[in-house]
Amino acid sequence: MLVPVEWLREFVDLDLAPEALANLLTMAGLEVDEIAVLENEPVFSTYVTPNRPDLLSVVGTAREVSALLNTEFRPPSPKFLEGKSRTADLAKITIESPVNCPRYSARVITNVKVGPSPSWIQKRLIQGGLRPINNIVDATNYVLLELGQPLHAFDYDLIANHHIIVRQARAGEKITTIDGEERLLDEAMLIIADAERPVAIAGVMGGLETEVSAKTKNVLLESAHFNPVSIRRTSKKLGMNTEASYRFERYVDPALTTYALDRVAQLTAEWAGGEICAGIIDVCPGKFATHTIELRPERANLLLGVEIPSDQMADYLSRLGLEVKHGKTLTVTIPTFRPDLRREADLIEEVGRLHGYDAIPEKLPEGETIQGSDSPQGAFASQVSEILISCGLQEVLTHTLSAQLPHEGDMVTLKNFISEDLSRLRKHLIPNLLGVIGYNASRGIRDIGVFEIGRVFEPHDDDTITERLSIAASITGSLWENTWNIDRDSSIADFFTAKGMVETLFDRLVGREPSFKQAEIAGFHPKRAAEIYIDDAKVGIIGEVSAEISEHFDLPDRTYAFELDFDELMSRQRGAEAYKPLSKFPAVTRDLAVVVSEEIEYQRVKELLVEGAGDLLERLWLFDVYKGPPLAPGHKNLAFRIVFRSADRTLRDEEIDGRITRMKELLAREVAASFRET
Repeated sequence: MLVPVEWLREFVDLDLAPEALANLLTMAGLEVDEIAVLENEPVFSTYVTPNRPDLLSVVGTAREVSALLNTEFRPPSPKFLEGKSRTADLAKITIESPVNCPRYSARVITNVKVGPSPSWIQKRLIQGGLRPINNIVDATNYVLLELGQPLHAFDYDLIANHHIIVRQARAGEKITTIDGEERLLDEAMLIIADAERPVAIAGVMGGLETEVSAKTKNVLLESAHFNPVSIRRTSKKLGMNTEASYRFERYVDPALTTYALDRVAQLTAEWAGGEICAGIIDVCPGKFATHTIELRPERANLLLGVEIPSDQMADYLSRLGLEVKHGKTLTVTIPTFRPDLRREADLIEEVGRLHGYDAIPEKLPEGETIQGSDSPQGAFASQVSEILISCGLQEVLTHTLSAQLPHEGDMVTLKNFISEDLSRLRKHLIPNLLGVIGYNASRGIRDIGVFEIGRVFEPHDDDTITERLSIAASITGSLWENTWNIDRDSSIADFFTAKGMVETLFDRLVGREPSFKQAEIAGFHPKRAAEIYIDDAKVGIIGEVSAEISEHFDLPDRTYAFELDFDELMSRQRGAEAYKPLSKFPAVTRDLAVVVSEEIEYQRVKELLVEGAGDLLERLWLFDVYKGPPLAPGHKNLAFRIVFRSADRTLRDEEIDGRITRMKELLAREVAASFRET
């Protein structure tokens, strides 16, 4: 908002230099970004927050200055003579959309003489950022800057039947606005029409066909109050941002309509002559009632940290144009020009502003406190991050909103989304990670490993939503690309690379290995996917991304991903481990080659080996898988290395042989295994 300092002086006495006044306003919450010199006079460029539409005018700013300086506030008081003709006899106003137009007021002025406005008016308009046009239009723009009420002047003789209708546009209707552009309208847009066609886009811009020109003799002036949401939608959809729409989008005081009309009528008569017809047509289907707020002085002092007498509080609020009644509390009536004052805390802020924030004494906090620490969830998430980073992955942060994918099923859909790509709350993290990989791959990066810990949202049939934390990772290419002594082809990530990361997580966080059960999972390869279990509870999924999803995200080569339930994993987190001294006795290592049907899962074989080995087993792992001659078709050879150790004695060969025999018998009985010499 551009505010000429000399214009302010018409409404409030000022003896401060512009710099001092700018500092005063800024410290009170109306920030002065710049003091410019326009037309050889100082002009403030103020930053007005969206909750203070009353400051989008010179008079509103003057009211603020008057309150801060405790000086007289002199708003304009229109005075003029009305003619014999009555506005009500010359025009008719109909509001068909009262929700979007709660009030519409109009006046008629006849026999005007259109020409240039006075030079001092043109100067002030330029200082306020507007271009002078003619004395009629300049009068409406002058009052817009002065009072903050947008107005529009129609050529009265070009309004069909002299009937103004405020309604929603009809599909396919068009209007050429005063900037010469043709605009296509729709039913969501509020317009001002006459008996035949649209003549203005309500709250945004007038129409070219009915604008005031040099031929205009009679003028119909409008002053209205519009629904801010309606004006904002229209303005954004048409891509039109005007001085009028800027104010209407933020709320204009509904009590201003007739006052502003009188002010424009006065200025028009002074600059263009003519006869001001008697009376105003004021159509107001609704009511704009004031409301009251109870202010407790003791509460205000407690929040502000300073002792201010209740009488002084009342004085501060009265200066701002609020009506205050004394009692045990202060009963404050809020006028319609202050829509931001809704509760007691708002009034306390006003008291603090006028008292001066710099007048509030500095005081260090007192009382007992405790040392801050991370939440259990936060600490666990940090552990997960450290482990996955040590596995070669990079952490990313993606948007909680995503698009609908074919395999995702029902998702939580937003009512007012920005775009289709950001229309739903994500159900899983994996799609977002695949988007990251696709984005990077399109820019020439072929080796990518990323993970994320974030919230996902699950809708239910009863319209409730479950929000939970999830852990997900995705890899493609090689995580060892920059290692000179490892062949790239042998280091390309596969299903088992992702599986190893999951096992590392469980080993370090839970202390036990999870089990993997092959399953068909939407979005994954039908034969290269598995569900992850621990204690018979499903805790996640893992697999190779399907060809359809790879194509959707334009992924390079084969891509693998897994996702785990954060809370399930955290609930099984092992506590601090007690120290165990290293055994003084040597280990015994044996290799065992197990031949089983290809249908037998590795996990089942491992479980049977562990069961047969008993309490002397220290470690067991798979080091080779072989298929082919001389094995029978449909069979595979799993080679295990098994380490035995005792904490209190040296193991003998006979003892270990007995354990191996028991393991073989168990495998032969349960999965029909045979054994080869290693």
